[in-house]
Amino acid sequence: MVGQIHGGLMGVIQRSMVKACPHIWFERSEVKDRHLVAKRLSDHVQDKSKLPILIFPEGTCINNTSVMMFKKGSFDIGATVYPVAIKYDPRFGDAFWNSSKFGMVNYLLRMMSSWAIVCSVWYLPPMSREDGEDAVQFANRVKAAIARKGGLVDLLW
Repeated sequence: MVGQIHGGLMGVIQRSMVKACPHIWFERSEVKDRHLVAKRLSDHVQDKSKLPILIFPEGTCINNTSVMMFKKGSFDIGATVYPVAIKYDPRFGDAFWNSSKFGMVNYLLRMMSSWAIVCSVWYLPPMSREDGEDAVQFANRVKAAIARKGGLVDLLW
């Protein structure tokens, strides 16, 4: 996985995950981290002996109605992308975390005590950057395909 470094309980979880399998964590406010992450991602995808990378390119999760603008960094490394559209069904338990309303522990307790977390998952065909396409255009094309398949609104922001 690739993601931002967290403190607290999430930081403990992140540090334990790294012991089981290599992950790429970064500090979003550090400019040098951005370059280091791009290099590590590029090196990782070039090494065919390594596992695929799981990336959530929105950088956040919204309320299961839309797909927000993707961060371009993961689309700038020249790798084939295997998009997955995920749409949660909130009938038995809502997977959306409104961080301004619930803290992480409260959210985790709500998730673990819900009747079920149900979602539809669609694996889309692999996508590669086309000739003349920059990282932003590639990210937007992948985002549009995911939104279309999941029946979600493709937001421009």
